[in-house]
Amino acid sequence: MSMKLILGFGGGGGYYPYTQKPADYQPYRPVYLFRGPPPDAGFSYGLFEDPDLNRQYYADMGLEIFSPFTGKPANLLYEVEPPEDRKLVELYEDQETDMELVKCPHCSSDYRQNIRHHMKGRDQLFCHRCGGKLQFK
Repeated sequence: MSMKLILGFGGGGGYYPYTQKPADYQPYRPVYLFRGPPPDAGFSYGLFEDPDLNRQYYADMGLEIFSPFTGKPANLLYEVEPPEDRKLVELYEDQETDMELVKCPHCSSDYRQNIRHHMKGRDQLFCHRCGGKLQFK
């Protein structure tokens, strides 16, 4: 049995499957969804999960936190402790995350989020403080 070189389109560029396998099946860096005031302002943060969609996101802690995806109560997975809180500060200060200012028309909460930027095609998001539907222009 002999190995055979498999050439792609054209003569020069070939693909040899035994040596050119992907090193990782997830080549993209993880997306950290964030919603809340600045992480260095003294608030406690947690990693939350939407019970219906299984989407995770970071948000400030409160008495009851609602999912920004469905408006239903979210599950707290764990409270963010150092050194992971440093990751949230870097995420918040990173210019590429497209943090937008949000003001809830129902409870008047002001916070920043990058959820809408990473969830392209999703026009319906909810406030994580009261569960009310947010309106974007």
